[in-house]
Amino acid sequence: MSQAPPGRLNMSSSHSTQPNDSSSSPSGAMTAYRFVPGKTEPQKELIPIPAPGPDEVLVKILAAGVCHSDCDLLEPPPSYPTIPYSYTLGHEGAGTVVALGEKVARDPVTSRRLAIGTYVAVLTTNACESPECDACSRNLPNLCFTAPKLGIGVDGCWAEYIKARASTIVPVPGNDPSDARLAPGIVAAATDAVLTPWHALTRVAEVKRGQNVVLFGCGGLGLNAIQIAKHVLGAGTVVASDIRPESLAVARKVGADLAVKPDEVKALLVEKKILVDIVVDVVGVQSTVDAGIDILRPAGTLMLIGLGAERVELPLLPAAMKQLIVKTTFGGDCQDLEECLDAIAAGKVKPEVEEKPMDECGKVVRGLAKGEIRARVALLPGL
Repeated sequence: MSQAPPGRLNMSSSHSTQPNDSSSSPSGAMTAYRFVPGKTEPQKELIPIPAPGPDEVLVKILAAGVCHSDCDLLEPPPSYPTIPYSYTLGHEGAGTVVALGEKVARDPVTSRRLAIGTYVAVLTTNACESPECDACSRNLPNLCFTAPKLGIGVDGCWAEYIKARASTIVPVPGNDPSDARLAPGIVAAATDAVLTPWHALTRVAEVKRGQNVVLFGCGGLGLNAIQIAKHVLGAGTVVASDIRPESLAVARKVGADLAVKPDEVKALLVEKKILVDIVVDVVGVQSTVDAGIDILRPAGTLMLIGLGAERVELPLLPAAMKQLIVKTTFGGDCQDLEECLDAIAAGKVKPEVEEKPMDECGKVVRGLAKGEIRARVALLPGL
């Protein structure tokens, strides 16, 4: 694959679209924003529009999400693996199917489900689906690392088009990008910022109706986790905590019964006589882990979602004396994505998403790294 030098940042894409059937695909070049080794910001490049392989589809991107993981990809912490080659960033995407690979087109079920023109969400998982894979054979595709994740080692969604295996593509309910509830920016963000807490709360922590939940971290994932706990799973009292007053205000707005700063949580729980069944830690630093262990009732669950620190210590004696359950999570799968899109369509979860032009991706990543951006951001090509 030939590509223009990374330094040429003002190139415009040009491409033609062949007849819209299963065997044809757009041709020409497209603009993509890529990870390049040694660079700490996305590099704008002109690259060929990819052709879908036999088991793949080609999706025209309508929106692509940005998250803190993108900051870590561009400036990895010391313990993170480094990727020695260039690839297109973006592991959250929404768009429309424009071409089908040969095998997909021959499959009557998949070709109908992902017919050309279908409005879809792109899941980063990219699981191998081999019966020999320990994760895939046990229905844990989110834990398969045989192949790189889309946008994390293989070309992702910060481009005009993406090719992806049909098994990682999920149709959006209603098939209508103009539906405000399921606008492309919201759908793109849902593939991570809703999917991750959905999987964590529904299938890992298994929050039950009436259980009391305390949540640390009211950013994009945290605000969605509040709504999932309260409006989908029927949690009892939901207490949200964040160091930012403006985030606490939004937490109350989306469904938290109470919202206070971290150093006020324990006193509030004592005052209100709230016994905490589950702590959802969307921050993932030592102070939030310690606070969670301190406030949980005996046999409670500490659900770790955030990866704010490379390493945290578990105070064994306090945890053991309460017989606490500590759980971790990573992403989600197509079932989770289908379910959370249905919840968004029903108005039970309303992700807060800010739209930006895709060519501002570098500025957005810098803002996220500095903590200047609270809401989830979706990048729109050509905005």
